Amino acid sequence: MSVPYRIGQRVYLRPLEKSDINKRYLAWINDSEIGKFLEVNLFPTTKNELLDYYKQIKRNRTNLIFAIVTKDKNRHIGNIKLGDINYIHRYADLGIMIGEKDFLGKGYGREAVLLLLDYAFNRLNLNKVILAVYSNHKIAIKCYSRIGFKIEGRIKDLLYFQGKYVDKVLMGISRSEFNKLYK
Repeated sequence: MSVPYRIGQRVYLRPLEKSDINKRYLAWINDSEIGKFLEVNLFPTTKNELLDYYKQIKRNRTNLIFAIVTKDKNRHIGNIKLGDINYIHRYADLGIMIGEKDFLGKGYGREAVLLLLDYAFNRLNLNKVILAVYSNHKIAIKCYSRIGFKIEGRIKDLLYFQGKYVDKVLMGISRSEFNKLYK
C-alpha cells in the first residue's frame, strides 16, 4: 500500500494503485449517475481499458492521479487528478470523481480538493490550478466557488448534455489566493 501524500481530517490522498483497478472502480466509471458530468462515460468502459488508462497515467509525470481514501476505514471512495501539468508556466487542471454515492454531498470531495491544492501549490510550486465544469452542474460550481475558485470564463454552448448544449464554465484559483484563504 502506498504512503499517503496528503492527510486531512477525514480523507487522505495516496497514489492510485493497480489494485484499485477493480470491479468497484469499474462500476463507478460505468454508472450513468456518477459519470453524467464526466467525459469518460460516453461508452461502457472495460477493465482492460481502465488498466490501460492506469498504465498511461503512471508513465506520465504531467498527470498525477490520487485515490481518495477515508481515514477511518481506509475505503477508496474516489479519485482526484492534477492533469496536464505545465512545469514551465506552473499550472495544471484539476479533475475529481467521488465514486461511492453515499459519500457525495458530505464534504469529502471538498476536503480532497483542498489537499490536492495544497500539494499543487506548496509542494509542486504551481501558480495556478484550473478546471472546467458543465454550466448546469450547479452543485460543483457552488462547491468550487466556496473553496475559492473564481469563474474566469465561459464557452457558450460547447458541451452536449442530455439532448441540449450547455456552456463550459472555466474556473481557477492561484497560489496566492489559496494561501490567503488557507494559510
